[in-house]
Amino acid sequence: MNLRLFAFKSGNPKLDNHVQLVVVDLDKGKQYPLNFVCILPRYLRLLERRSSNFAKIFGEKSVCIAKNLLDEAKHREEDPEIQKVINKRIKAISSEQNC
Repeated sequence: MNLRLFAFKSGNPKLDNHVQLVVVDLDKGKQYPLNFVCILPRYLRLLERRSSNFAKIFGEKSVCIAKNLLDEAKHREEDPEIQKVINKRIKAISSEQNC
């Protein structure tokens, strides 16, 4: 799997949750939604729970995979709003987990 985060904005830009981060597999295809894998959960506790699709797919390594995907996206992304969301999620994961 060649995983990447794909970020897009939707809904009300005044709300913090209008940025959606989805995991895509570039081996499946080059265009979204054909390469869609799952949505990156917004909260750390959902990354760790087996109830989220992300945790079901990536298992015990889900938190570390999420951190790596976020780190890669941080360097690629140019939009300041999306960078803010990515940095917030990296900070939440880093304060709770060691990968």
